[in-house]
Amino acid sequence: MNNKIKQKIEDQHHFSRSALFIAMAAIAAPTYAQTSAAGAAGPAAGEIEEVMVTARRKDESLAKVPIAVSAIGAEQMTERQIKTDSDLQIAVPGLTIRQTQGNNSLTYSIRGQSADTFSGSPSAVVAYINEVPLTISGASTFYDLESVQVLKGPQGTLFGRNTTGGAVLYTTAKPSNENEALLRVRAGNYDMREFEGVVNVPIVDDKILFRAAANSIRRDGYIDNLTTGEEHGELGRDTGRLTLTLRPSDRLENTTLYSYARVDGTNTGATYVYSIYQAGQTNNGYALNTASSFLASSVDDQKAIGYYKTRHPYGADHIGEDEVFINTTTYELGDGIQLKNILGYTSADTDSEQPALGAAYATFATRNLATGRAGNEVEVDSLSNEFQISGEAVDGKLTYIAGLYIQDMRVDTLWPQTYFEGAQNATNNFRIDTETAALYAQASYSLSSALRATAGLRYTQEKVSIEQLAESDYNGVAGFAQKQDETFEEPSWELGLEYDLSDSTFTYLKTRGSFRSGGFNGSAPPVNATATGGGNKFEKESVQDVEAGLKYQGSVLDRPARLNLAVYQQWVEDVQRIEFPSPPPGTLPGDPPSIAVTANVPEMEVRGIEIEASIMPLHNLELGVVGAYTDAEFTDGETELFGTTYSYSPVANTPKTTWGLWAQVDILNDAHIGDIGLRADAYRQAQMYFSNSADSLTPDTKLPGYTLVNLRLSWANIFGSKLSGAVFGKNVLDEEYFVGGMPLGASLGHNAAAVGEPAMYGVEVSYQF
Repeated sequence: MNNKIKQKIEDQHHFSRSALFIAMAAIAAPTYAQTSAAGAAGPAAGEIEEVMVTARRKDESLAKVPIAVSAIGAEQMTERQIKTDSDLQIAVPGLTIRQTQGNNSLTYSIRGQSADTFSGSPSAVVAYINEVPLTISGASTFYDLESVQVLKGPQGTLFGRNTTGGAVLYTTAKPSNENEALLRVRAGNYDMREFEGVVNVPIVDDKILFRAAANSIRRDGYIDNLTTGEEHGELGRDTGRLTLTLRPSDRLENTTLYSYARVDGTNTGATYVYSIYQAGQTNNGYALNTASSFLASSVDDQKAIGYYKTRHPYGADHIGEDEVFINTTTYELGDGIQLKNILGYTSADTDSEQPALGAAYATFATRNLATGRAGNEVEVDSLSNEFQISGEAVDGKLTYIAGLYIQDMRVDTLWPQTYFEGAQNATNNFRIDTETAALYAQASYSLSSALRATAGLRYTQEKVSIEQLAESDYNGVAGFAQKQDETFEEPSWELGLEYDLSDSTFTYLKTRGSFRSGGFNGSAPPVNATATGGGNKFEKESVQDVEAGLKYQGSVLDRPARLNLAVYQQWVEDVQRIEFPSPPPGTLPGDPPSIAVTANVPEMEVRGIEIEASIMPLHNLELGVVGAYTDAEFTDGETELFGTTYSYSPVANTPKTTWGLWAQVDILNDAHIGDIGLRADAYRQAQMYFSNSADSLTPDTKLPGYTLVNLRLSWANIFGSKLSGAVFGKNVLDEEYFVGGMPLGASLGHNAAAVGEPAMYGVEVSYQF
């Protein structure tokens, strides 16, 4: 074994044992607790603070908002080590951050709703930064954020893009009227180095406020390529953000944000050889594709070399740039009426070679050996504007919001492919334009002091077009459409009742309907037909749900406690799902053995329960639990692609159960010594499939469940100074696990999985000026 690798393993095991000893010793010690959350200052000792959220486009208490939403504030993100997108699932019940082709191919999945790689589908879960939809491709670094909020279920009436699964709201820290600065340095294993800085300056007292923040991180890879000598998973990310707030009067405020990020590293890829079908193999009466059966020994070889080694024969470089510009203007008209305009521009440019199998022989790779092109290239530009009016009427009994939203998004894509070491090559090169226009209104009316009713309606029109670009195999080829367009329009709606059972207990019942537009799959043949007819079109997906919730913030046995509980049933029609069929030989240019098409699966149902609860059994200790039970199934899952019947089941990327336990302990709180605290998080995810056709054409795609444990021991205001420090560990038990996969079994006869990060640990030092 390589001495460097051996030393890393020994260091990780030593850290695991040490961290567990620290945890047990700290929990046994006298303690004192404090908590924090989104949009609120820390509470007094022995209290659970009120959490403020913006789930309905206004500030409201989490305990009184009629929606399943998880909110994480800046201090909690630090305590819980939530540094990037994939960390969110340990804190949010029912949220799965899945990978298809590795660490830079992330997709949110909520309540069985997601978007597949290569699908062309709009995302079922849209991420927003300061109310503007994001176009960023790949993972990002969280820094200088005010909060992250995860909204679950259809979000069609109040947010810019229709979504059938949910929304993730990132809110950056706003400029304040204080001179302040922060410098934070982190270092850890895999030669991790991270620097973060924040400067806040009131240029003119309470009139012109400026804030700048930056983050830079470097880390070695954790997957060794035995063929190329490269390390997969290397990370180099530099980001910066400038925010300027102008307040020329008490009624008018204008805030401008500009952010830039550059990423340079390597993809982990779906390199773990998970399963390969052998000659004559069948599954539930379906004959399996055995094109890769000659590589069957690679499965045993992968098990022998382990999770964090691969034999992929090509590179894994990932380069990306992202820009965000947001200008938000608010004007108070008086009498509780506010006008708001949100102008947003976002862009993303990535060049990414993503390994799809860890065998030494490339059955598929994101490069075209005939043209020399290597890496998937995607350029995204989005310009949006939203105008709102909101306020109160009828002596405060009626609250309302109405608005107009428009967006123009252009995506240019180049996907080079090679199959069976260059025996066949293909290139997809296309542009998809999406023009969105929507009108919306939502209002809540107090029927009594305890009972309120809510109704919302949004009408959305989206025009989607596709154009074949210069390097496309279909460009200029007779029989294939060079330009296509389609318009989708439909209302989204919400009806609900909410009731205060007491000052501390709140309930609600609501029903919603939404959709996500259909469109064109750029890697499918440009024929004016759906995937059933051998074309690239797919229809819109529609969803309806019923959700009931109970929220409690009070005390249990005279100890502060909180409970958020949601129960839901969801019906989905024309479910947008990706598949990789083998087209009949001689029907497509280059005769590729595999293409990606987006099919509309007729029907799906999802039902579940989500819970978040915490209690302070001692004034210095807070304990919490988060959990979700998600039962998703295709109730009508058969469709036909290129003459082959596909039976969709079970629902992929949706573990039936996820849960987490956490403890926040303050070991010491002393003005002369400082504040010493320990945070422990344990997260458990049940088994899940990474293919939607595991019961038919792509079996052996079930990933085992796993458990992660994170620990952080912090010392703030060391000896009364402004210096703070911490030691931290993620996955301290060094669990080996999978976080997604690439199901190419139906077309190429093999499936590969993406591995999760090994134990990561280090130290942190910060100074607040």
